[in-house]
Amino acid sequence: MATIFFSEPELVIGHGRKVLFLNPGDLQIFKEIELPPDLTTCGLKLAEPVPVPGPGPRPSHPASSSKQQPAALKEATGSVKVEVSIQNVTYSPDRQLLALTTVGQKAVLLYKSRPENAQLLSIRPLTRASSALRFCSDGSSVLVTDKTGDCYQYDCVEVDAPPRLLLGHLSIVYDILWSEDQQYIITCDRDDKIRVTNYPATFDIHSYCLGHKEFVSGLAMLTEQHIISASGDKTLRVWNYTSGKELLLHELPAPAVRMLVRQLEPEKAYEVAVLLYDHVDAIGVYRLEQTTKESWSITATQMVRAEAGNWHICNFALTDNRIYVTGAENDRLTLRVYDSRNGETATGLPDGWLKMVLDNLDVDAFMPEDLSVWFKKRFDNVSDYLERKKRRIEEQKQQKCG
Repeated sequence: MATIFFSEPELVIGHGRKVLFLNPGDLQIFKEIELPPDLTTCGLKLAEPVPVPGPGPRPSHPASSSKQQPAALKEATGSVKVEVSIQNVTYSPDRQLLALTTVGQKAVLLYKSRPENAQLLSIRPLTRASSALRFCSDGSSVLVTDKTGDCYQYDCVEVDAPPRLLLGHLSIVYDILWSEDQQYIITCDRDDKIRVTNYPATFDIHSYCLGHKEFVSGLAMLTEQHIISASGDKTLRVWNYTSGKELLLHELPAPAVRMLVRQLEPEKAYEVAVLLYDHVDAIGVYRLEQTTKESWSITATQMVRAEAGNWHICNFALTDNRIYVTGAENDRLTLRVYDSRNGETATGLPDGWLKMVLDNLDVDAFMPEDLSVWFKKRFDNVSDYLERKKRRIEEQKQQKCG
């Protein structure tokens, strides 16, 4: 997995045991974080029992620590040699904190961001591999969802405090939002659902945004009441998440597996970029505008081919006029840059920038995530039954004729 995102004014790339911080203009590396091969050397402790939720009904998919604990303990102590690799990276809204999660030795690490380097504040074990990561608006805590659907809250003030289990889904959670006023946590999963949960009373579900027919791969906040979602059912949808009402459905040419949204100033419009699954054009860029209080429309579209089909594209980042794309070519990690205005290869990049970036990462034997497993496996039992019935009737007719 290679993660990449843009947070003004930095382009951040995480892969293997390194996080690189680049100037998006000249792509010069000005800072990096490198994890040790064994996280116990920087303070990873034995995994503690998974906390039990507070008063009230338990989440719909509570975590059980009894079976998961031994594996977590082995990883934390390093008695089982595993390769540490960065899974997710994100900044707090004020960019004072940076959080990242790892696989191999599963952990969440919290850093204080500084101009010249990053200071490690805490490292806490995870029971399972993470799937999404999100800070709250004031940076006082960070949410981590795992691949079994559980969502934990990690305190960023009391940095050694154990996590709190907030809620659970019955399938993997692909993205998570936390409203600006911190009243709602919004999650989406492989089972087509977008759930709006009250906070801090997370046992109380406020609403659902229902309508997608496949996994919901991405969410983004638009206004205090509106979100946009992308899905494997080939649609973008805008919702009033407080009421669960769908306000816009826009058909896509292929399933959407990643989505990024950037607000355009001063027009009060949005640029929505979507990574498409197995399509001749890799990325679609759409202009989204709010026409009335409860009405939205797509007013422009730009397709970015990004040489789709010639390499395995896995992630991308969006800036004012460029799209930075990561992927695999001949089983090696690579990075390419395109102009979001016309879809062509970006110009004006310094010579040797790609070699400089890749020389600082472990690019060999790069295996992108198999996104085909995101799709539901559907079995047509009726057709199979009818075919067997047809053969049985034919055999009975032949026996009568004989």
